[in-house]
Amino acid sequence: MQLTKSDLKRMHSKYNQRYFDGRLSMPDFYFLRNKRPFGRYSAGKTAKIGLSAFRKDWTEDFLKAVLIHEMIHQYVYERLYGSRYSLIQHGLQFHYVRWRLKSKFGLKISGGPIF
Repeated sequence: MQLTKSDLKRMHSKYNQRYFDGRLSMPDFYFLRNKRPFGRYSAGKTAKIGLSAFRKDWTEDFLKAVLIHEMIHQYVYERLYGSRYSLIQHGLQFHYVRWRLKSKFGLKISGGPIF
């Protein structure tokens, strides 16, 4: 699957409505120039989500898992803690939101730094 920023915006919008009640801003998307991590979220004036450009074998399920993983970081930053969220990667807030998505929707999203 060859990804475009338009694909990522469409997917973000869909998952934002479905899993986050439309509460997330649309981030700027970019492509990482390395194989790992598969995805990265960064906060600032504008949210940014990067996905690996070297990953050419994205499956729909794997891409969904990586994107939602980054969206959980975005949700914790934008909706729960704002600038007080230090992006210590996979703390209690991250795991709580991940658990809620698994409980409500059955989503299995990695909680570790493999992404």
